[in-house]
Amino acid sequence: MFTTNEVKQAEKILYEVLPPRIKQIFASAIYCGMKQAESIWREHPELPKHGRYNAGCQLRFIISYLLTEIADNELTARLTYTEAAGNTSPVLWWDSRIKIQVKKHNKPEELPKETADRASNAKHNQGSLFEADEFAECYALISYDHKEFKCKYIQIGIPDANYTQWLKAERIEDYIDMDVVENINKNYSKSLESAFSEEITKQFGLTLNE
Repeated sequence: MFTTNEVKQAEKILYEVLPPRIKQIFASAIYCGMKQAESIWREHPELPKHGRYNAGCQLRFIISYLLTEIADNELTARLTYTEAAGNTSPVLWWDSRIKIQVKKHNKPEELPKETADRASNAKHNQGSLFEADEFAECYALISYDHKEFKCKYIQIGIPDANYTQWLKAERIEDYIDMDVVENINKNYSKSLESAFSEEITKQFGLTLNE
C-alpha cells in the first residue's frame, strides 16, 4: 500500500507543479490528433484497412508529431523532447524535470502495459517525489483512448516506483480548448500531412492521393 505521503506528493506534482497550461496543451493536441487521424483516414481510402490502418491511422505518430512541433515552436510551453530509439515515441519533458510519455490504453484505472522503459522511468519517482530539491526529476504518464477517433478519455498520472499502480491520476478531457485545437490545426496541419505522407511511404510503400 502507498503511504499518505506518497499520494500527497503525487497530488502536489499534478495539481501544484504542473501548470494548467501544460494539461491544456497535451489534452488539446491528443484530441486534435484524433480529429486529424479521422480526417486522413476518411479522405484517403487507399490506406490499408487492417486494424483501422495500423492502430488508428498512425495516431501515435500524429500525436507525437503535433507535440514535438509545439515543443519546437511554442517556447513559453517549456516543453522539450528527446528522440527515442526505434519506433518508440519521443519522450517529452516539462521544464526539464518532469518526463512525460503518452500511451494509448483502454483502461484508465490501470497503468498501460509494463515495459522495461516505463518501469525504468517509474523508478525515478522513488526518490524524486520526496527530494527537497525543487528541480528533482520525476515521471508522469499520459494515457488516452478513443472509439473510431472519438475521445473516450485522456488522463495524466504518476505511477508508483515499482510501476504497479497509479499513485494519482487526473482526467484532463476538460482541459481540451477548442481555440488551442484551432491554433494547432492552423499552424501544423499542412506540415503534418507532408510528414504523414512520408511515414506511410516508409511503412507501406504507398503515396497519399492528392
